[in-house]
Amino acid sequence: MELRELHCEACGQVRAFEKPACADHPRASCPDWACTSCDAAIVVAPVIMLMDRRPRVLLRRRAA
Repeated sequence: MELRELHCEACGQVRAFEKPACADHPRASCPDWACTSCDAAIVVAPVIMLMDRRPRVLLRRRAA
């Protein structure tokens, strides 16, 4: 497994993190990291913001 030293928020110190293998991810390993001391996880996922960029249209009733 791949190891990297990162700051763990749960431990409050720099700790070794490992990249666990996961079967539900299309790549060979997950993009997440787990602290080897306390098992806290850093979830790395792309942030996707869906915004409606169409201009707003105000609908008005016709005067009768």
